[in-house]
Amino acid sequence: MMDNLNQVKESALCIGWAMSDITPDGAVSLWGQYYERISEYVQSPLKATAFAIESTNDDGSKEQAIMVSMDLLYINKALQESLRDRVKNQIFDFNVKKLFINSTHTHSGPDPDVTEETRNVILNGAAEAVISAWKQRKPGGISRELGYAVVGHNRRVRYADGTTEMYGSTERADFIGMEGSANPGVDMLFTWDTNKKLTGIVLNVSCPAQVTEAKYYVSSDYWGEVRKQIRKRFSEDVFVLPQCGAAGDLSPRDLPRGYKSGEPNMWDIPGIVEIGERLIRTVDLAYPQAFQNIQTKAVFKHLVKEIALPIRKFSKAEYEEALEFMNEVYSREPKDPNSPETAWNRFLQEIKDNEKIMEFGPWDNKNTDFGIVKKKERLVKHYENQDNDPLFRMEFHVIRLGDVAFATNPFELFSDFGFMIMGRSRAKQTFVVQLSCDTCGYLATQRAIEGGGYSALVNYVGPEGGYKLVNETVKLIDELWV
Repeated sequence: MMDNLNQVKESALCIGWAMSDITPDGAVSLWGQYYERISEYVQSPLKATAFAIESTNDDGSKEQAIMVSMDLLYINKALQESLRDRVKNQIFDFNVKKLFINSTHTHSGPDPDVTEETRNVILNGAAEAVISAWKQRKPGGISRELGYAVVGHNRRVRYADGTTEMYGSTERADFIGMEGSANPGVDMLFTWDTNKKLTGIVLNVSCPAQVTEAKYYVSSDYWGEVRKQIRKRFSEDVFVLPQCGAAGDLSPRDLPRGYKSGEPNMWDIPGIVEIGERLIRTVDLAYPQAFQNIQTKAVFKHLVKEIALPIRKFSKAEYEEALEFMNEVYSREPKDPNSPETAWNRFLQEIKDNEKIMEFGPWDNKNTDFGIVKKKERLVKHYENQDNDPLFRMEFHVIRLGDVAFATNPFELFSDFGFMIMGRSRAKQTFVVQLSCDTCGYLATQRAIEGGGYSALVNYVGPEGGYKLVNETVKLIDELWV
């Protein structure tokens, strides 16, 4: 079948960008760990960045999209709907169903739902960015490039007995390798004005922004460094829209090498500076070719769909084992909840001790009684409800922009599922955008579930749902190339 560029007329593009601050004032509870961390200062501000695009066909019909990226651990469906409600009466000529949000998965920002005040700071900032980006759209062009930078590494460590641990020790004699691969590809979409001046870059990197996941300061993590480097290299007027590709089993740390090779500390500021520099070098290498390949007309189509994925089903034996473990731990709990011997207080004390003696994380141990019970409690609750509604309903977006496809999902999607989508996609480049439109935790592969470990013990959607997500995404991409 011939490529759609030979069958569908391209349309002129109008593009708008804006960015707003969504950092709450004062100390905040940082979201992303079992234990509370209160921020002591702001290392880098949290941002909401909006990228608006529109085309008009010969018959007067329009295609539209507004992509919003937020420096948050997660966004949920309610937050996205609230943002749509806030902007719909101020941008009447935009279909708000074609707006979607993704999060960068920083662990150094607040829970967007922790207080009404925090939620309003986030929504007000995001709405400001969306409205401004839409109102500022002007004729422009795009170009796509693919580069490579080492950012994400697999974080699931395999042992000879078939088990897997997230952030497990690689110094054990029974360590036999990492469970999966990583994705060093950096997908880039450059945007330009009519004078061929760079206006923005969509950067899709398969690694969550969690270098600073256990620190005590507000941070947009390595994306704050990328923004700083882009402004220094180009202009204060050049925007960056961060997207996290499929990276549920990835993190910024090279576990087998540890820090023996002298790599900067990937648990603190040196790590975010290093990653920022790696990504700006990738952009620099891509820029000359991108400048030569600007398109002011392109095929632009945007599909929004809701699908239902089967949830992961747990067996009665798994349920009973979880109950037995929980009851055994509970039976040992002191009557006084403030006792230092409770599972929770032992967990907290180990963190405090580790923070004093360990230079690198993780400082918490999710294989303690408390860490395991947290997962077992979720399994029990899931099992007791799994037959009431066996489906997870999700919104997702697929966009064609020239030779590029964007495809969203609400998961911390294991990288193999991302590879399946990219490999089967008809687009020349496919930007898989996880943690979009909602949040539904890890979506692990069958191999990961068999190995176990924190990120594969209890998942709302399992491999069967993952394969359906892949198939539905590829099907929608195909529709845009027919």
